[in-house]
Amino acid sequence: MSRFFQNVDDSESSDSDFSSSGSEFSEEELQQKPTGGAGNNRFARAGLDLDSDSDDDVKRVVKNPKEKQTEEVVKLSQNILKAIRADEWDDATDNFNKLEASVTKLKKILKGSSLPTVFIRCLVKLEDCTGKDGLSKEQLGKLNAINARAFNKLKQRLRKSIKPYASDMKAYRENPVDSAEEDEKEAESESEDQAVPAPAATRAERAVPASDSESEDSYWGSDDSDESESESDDNQQVGFSRWLKKTPTKAETKKTKKERSQRSTPAPQAAAASDDEDDGFTTVGKGGKKVEKPTVSAESLNKSLIEINMARGRKGTDKKETVAKLELLLSVAGNALQQCKVLMALASAQFDESADLSHMPTEKWNAVQSTINRLLEVLEKNHQVSIYETADAHDDDSDIKYSGEPITLRGSVISLVERLDDEFTRSLQNIDPHTPDYIDRMRDSLPLYLTIARAQGYFERAEQEDSLCRIVSRRLAHLYYRTDQVNDQFEATAASLHVSAESKIVPPSVRGNTEATIHGLCTFLYQHADSLLRIRAMLMHVFNHALHKRYYIARDLLLMSHIQENAHQADVSTQILYNRALAQLGLAAFRLGKIREAFDHTMELMSSGHQRELLAQGVGQQRMQQQQTFANEQLQRQRQLPFHININLELLECVFLTASMLIEIPFMASANANPEARRTATCRVFRRMLDFNERQVFLGPPENTRDHIMASAKALADGDWVKSRDYIQAIKIWSLLPDSQEIKDMLASKIQVEALRTYLFTYSTQFEAVGLDDLSAMFELPRNKVYSLLARMVYQDELQASLDEVSGVLVFSPANFEASSRLQQTALMLSNKANQFADINERVFELKINGGYAPGDRQQGNTDQSGRAQGNDRDSRSNFQRSTGVGGNNAGGRDGQRNRNDASGNGSNRNSNSGRNNRRGNNRRGNNRR
Repeated sequence: MSRFFQNVDDSESSDSDFSSSGSEFSEEELQQKPTGGAGNNRFARAGLDLDSDSDDDVKRVVKNPKEKQTEEVVKLSQNILKAIRADEWDDATDNFNKLEASVTKLKKILKGSSLPTVFIRCLVKLEDCTGKDGLSKEQLGKLNAINARAFNKLKQRLRKSIKPYASDMKAYRENPVDSAEEDEKEAESESEDQAVPAPAATRAERAVPASDSESEDSYWGSDDSDESESESDDNQQVGFSRWLKKTPTKAETKKTKKERSQRSTPAPQAAAASDDEDDGFTTVGKGGKKVEKPTVSAESLNKSLIEINMARGRKGTDKKETVAKLELLLSVAGNALQQCKVLMALASAQFDESADLSHMPTEKWNAVQSTINRLLEVLEKNHQVSIYETADAHDDDSDIKYSGEPITLRGSVISLVERLDDEFTRSLQNIDPHTPDYIDRMRDSLPLYLTIARAQGYFERAEQEDSLCRIVSRRLAHLYYRTDQVNDQFEATAASLHVSAESKIVPPSVRGNTEATIHGLCTFLYQHADSLLRIRAMLMHVFNHALHKRYYIARDLLLMSHIQENAHQADVSTQILYNRALAQLGLAAFRLGKIREAFDHTMELMSSGHQRELLAQGVGQQRMQQQQTFANEQLQRQRQLPFHININLELLECVFLTASMLIEIPFMASANANPEARRTATCRVFRRMLDFNERQVFLGPPENTRDHIMASAKALADGDWVKSRDYIQAIKIWSLLPDSQEIKDMLASKIQVEALRTYLFTYSTQFEAVGLDDLSAMFELPRNKVYSLLARMVYQDELQASLDEVSGVLVFSPANFEASSRLQQTALMLSNKANQFADINERVFELKINGGYAPGDRQQGNTDQSGRAQGNDRDSRSNFQRSTGVGGNNAGGRDGQRNRNDASGNGSNRNSNSGRNNRRGNNRRGNNRR
């Protein structure tokens, strides 16, 4: 009989035995059963044992608070370490929150004693994972949204949480051997978590006797001794303990730890071991195709390069693999011609590798820069090789036979350099400027400038004028916004490396003079570039002159170029550069004390309310009616300039408001002599801010720049020039200017002069004459300066007065007394408004009396009605007289009386109107006399 059917019969018999046995057992029968027996008796015994001994086996363990908190801290620390290894940062964050509370309680209990080592190890592990050398960008990209947010949250909290344990963490880093016991505990915990319950035995297996199971094992054969031992252990267990999780022994724990260390063998070592062993396996790629190692040589380089270029851009092409292939081709290139071909293709492939990202990572950018530098180095050493955009393609296999004759390749070096510069700018746009990463990225500006200067030398030697103009414009864009001190360091580094040593645009004689270098670059663009590059060069030149306080040269350049006439028709980047030049020109004028010129240069820019957008320094808040589309907002963000190029908007606003104060306050004070001064404003922005500040119920001490300027303006209007000067000089932003003390002294003298002018405008109607010595002592100005100021005001008709040089007195003319004091002017304005109000009331009253008609229309209507009535009366009277011959006199008498009444009524109305008009004229004459 087959063994298989025999097992089936045994299982059926066991089922029958189990069903017939029932559930009635006595304790004696149960005690007579062997301990290791199979079947239902074993389960029943186990169940009875558990029920009877459940109360006796449970023992309560009383722990003190120290042990309890220590165990909790150790448990939470181990959970965090497990979560870190599994990349479960959400669980790690939750456990870390609990761990902080537990550690706080434990520190109170320990009272200065050392904390558990596993806790310090957990903090060190967290710091390593969240630091700079922790998770890479690829690992962070694999995290889901919940774990990514939890990781960032934990990273921010960890900075503050680990400060109290810095010394313990430092000691642990120096001696990490102290955590060996924790490793064993961790391994034990992992082995416990990874232990899997034994599979449930089938009903047939439980019914088979031990001898049958042994014979069955001997028939099928056993794999190893471990399995047999585990089966024997299972047979020895009784009841429910067979199904419970087993506690591993120390030998099993060591074995598990060893296997885990073998699994964590580095991939390169495993790959090397697999390469060394010839196991007969074949590497298979996508689609089950066999992958063979590429075999390239200098003879087949051109063919391989064509295949790579054909595959670029296709769907499914691995960009990293393309770069690796090109690097392999570069290593086997036989001459300069092949090197140039491969280097151009390699640089383009490296750019394509990060085309889908917001900006190129720094490592890849450095790789592209080294590739372009190597290409320029090959071109510098081999002058016979040139690269043009319009050259013929060389796709034949004759490159290996190249012997140094002049040859031209198709390509664009200027496009590679411009793309490199654009990627650098884009990376600066996407990095937070207030972090050390921005400073680290800025260190690459010098190598980039050297690459641009190197490319300029190549284009000069190759006589490519179009590309030369474009690269010169790029070099100028890296110099115009920096000061001469910084540019001197750049040029000195370029000269030490002999970069573009034979340049005719910037000869070696002017290398130490940055002004001459920028002038040479701009002059070349004025002579050879197209209109757009010439305009940009002019604006950069103006900006650089204004930056170095050469205001008059910058102003003359801007006026002679007539750029301001067609600036609105230029492209957006040129308009941004024009706005930057105007802003810098206004700052230069202010530094020289040209208050009116500084106000004129900055008024249009600051009055728009969109300074950030106009200067490409950010995106301002849009109103609900002016919401932009997503595409326009993205374009604005792409046009933003890096942070280190920006003009300080707070400094620009401070300059604009200070200039507006010095111009607007005396203009407002001249309202006595010029009534239009109160209705018109030189600067509406400043006037609006001042009115808003005056309407405030409670004003505290000034806090920001705008508050200081408003307080200074109010003090200047009151004639307190000392307080006005103190408010202006207390502004901290003046320290950003290189000559801050000179600017403060200049502002103090300007405030004294404008305070004197404001005083004369305000009180010119109150004095007949004022002495020059008194004005000089009041405003602490020299007498000759006061005299020249008064003479200019009299000459420009700002004051109706004359200077008496003999007595040193300013005599006001009688015309000033016609413009009376403020109280009299207010009274006259009130009387005029009252007369206007009376006229309006009279017109409304007359309209009400006349039934909605004006007085003239009502009189004309009465006249027409009376005429028609008289005509009707004549006709009726004649008819009546003809018919009856009587009653004509009576009718005529009534009609005549009615007409006379109408005439007298109209006459009385005219008399009343004329009398009212006479009263109005008398009132106006009386007011004029007053």
